[in-house]
Amino acid sequence: MKGCFLAGILIGCLVLPAGRVFAKATEETQGVRIGMVLKTLSSEYWRTIAAGAREAAKAHKVELLLLGPFREDAVDDQIALVREVLGKGIQALIFSPSEPARAVGVLTEAKQQGIPVILVDTAMPEGFQDYGLFIGTGNAIAGRQGARELFSRLKPEAQVVLIEGDPVNTTTRERINAAEAELLDAGFRVIREAAYSDRERAYRIMQDLLERVDVEGVFAANDEMALGALRALQQKGRHDVTVIGVDGTADALHSILRGELYGSLAQKTYDMGRLSIERALDLVAGKTVERQLLNDTELITLGNAQERLNFLSTILGKN
Repeated sequence: MKGCFLAGILIGCLVLPAGRVFAKATEETQGVRIGMVLKTLSSEYWRTIAAGAREAAKAHKVELLLLGPFREDAVDDQIALVREVLGKGIQALIFSPSEPARAVGVLTEAKQQGIPVILVDTAMPEGFQDYGLFIGTGNAIAGRQGARELFSRLKPEAQVVLIEGDPVNTTTRERINAAEAELLDAGFRVIREAAYSDRERAYRIMQDLLERVDVEGVFAANDEMALGALRALQQKGRHDVTVIGVDGTADALHSILRGELYGSLAQKTYDMGRLSIERALDLVAGKTVERQLLNDTELITLGNAQERLNFLSTILGKN
């Protein structure tokens, strides 16, 4: 991925012409230009979504303008990128808002221009309806799945730490809300912290908690935070603590294979990217599409981590 400048902002940028294999291109799809602005292109999670979109764009001979700031919390930069891409003659916009409430204005501009919007991964605030459809993960389902996996491994009334991202990020908040409700209902003791999807912050949070409480389980809303918490636990010799993350990233998979991280709930990110292109083309063609597409998650543990790692290696060139 090369860096490039757009409106004075240094971003991750891929401009893709058009092909691998999902459905045959038609005369209707050839020459369509789609803009896609993700939260960043610097992390594996978003690059996996981008890979699915890239391959679908090639298959349909679509021109894809794929953009994202270098940091997931660069909200102003991301909104500026959306405004720039709206001026590039696109027929559809695929967007994952870093801070949904602050993205209302640019999506209103897209509507005014007659550009349909597909939201990926993160929904807009409740009541906002100016988009075509939302494609993502059932975050509450993932949160409950993570909590129930902890149930099976911990004794009643155990102390569990829940680590969310930015509290205004609906994606990570919904996961932790659901996990917290499940754990409290089952009688577990819960501490909730925000690490802003940052591995180092999660590490420092866990360091502090270990000085004050007896942590027995951890559920983090993504793998970056799970791995940060795991590092602090390892330094304290707490190899008995069950740590579960979300995303199924390569770093998490390697940790699982080493017997460190217990598990990760893998999202179908590649499919999310692919479907976003296919549904964007449906909207451009004036077809009716479902308002929401929610994927489930797959628990990755020692038994299936290598298979997942092989898949990521294939699409991202990593091992």
